[in-house]
Amino acid sequence: MRADLEGRVALITGATGDTGMAIAKEFYAQGASVVLTGRSEEKLQKIREKLISTPTPGTPEPLCICRDLTTPMVENVLVDQTVLHFGKLDIVVNAAAIVEGRFFAKTDDAYLGHMMHMNFNVPYNICRAAIKPMCQNKYGRIINIASIAGYMGDAAMSTYAATKGALASATKSIAAEYARRGITANCIAPGFIDTGSTKKLPAQRQQDIKNMIPCHRFGKPEEVAYLAAFLASERAAYINGQQIHINGGWIRK
Repeated sequence: MRADLEGRVALITGATGDTGMAIAKEFYAQGASVVLTGRSEEKLQKIREKLISTPTPGTPEPLCICRDLTTPMVENVLVDQTVLHFGKLDIVVNAAAIVEGRFFAKTDDAYLGHMMHMNFNVPYNICRAAIKPMCQNKYGRIINIASIAGYMGDAAMSTYAATKGALASATKSIAAEYARRGITANCIAPGFIDTGSTKKLPAQRQQDIKNMIPCHRFGKPEEVAYLAAFLASERAAYINGQQIHINGGWIRK
């Protein structure tokens, strides 16, 4: 069963990453007006051109907003430009994040602050800015990309895990607060997905991880995108405040 996003407006952060790009492609294919955000204008335009090379009939062309998410009040810029261009905002997908490990004893306040700002403060503030137009529409879908690390932790990933765990907890609280206004908030917690960060691992390490996954492979960015598209649709209206794992069976709780 495919979700139908025709007429919806979706803001996607981290659209130049593998997962964000796959989500943008799926949303556009299903009829959503998509707003692509990222730090590289060149990459954004390439993605935009790729999307419109197979246009979805009746769907406006994507809007690109090139911004560094560390910029103060960037959340207002993203939301305001989206509403100005498309007239509303229905869906937010926070896919931008720093995936980085550091041994616990080697973390310092600067590193902790930077990771927390990018992986928690930024998506939190974007959700907060998006709530107003969503309340006006009486419809909203907040989808935050968390991580398996935020659920189970991992060696040398304490800071990253903490940021993703915090994001998942905040998402559940947002869900409880705004459900009566037609807004849902959920997290997707991917395991190992075949993206740039995973490909950087040594070949033997990749194989060792695959051997621990019941599916014996990494997930595909498109598989995360299919789940995001369903959560963004009207069909998922009763799914709220959840952290949905997509990890090939590694976690079965």
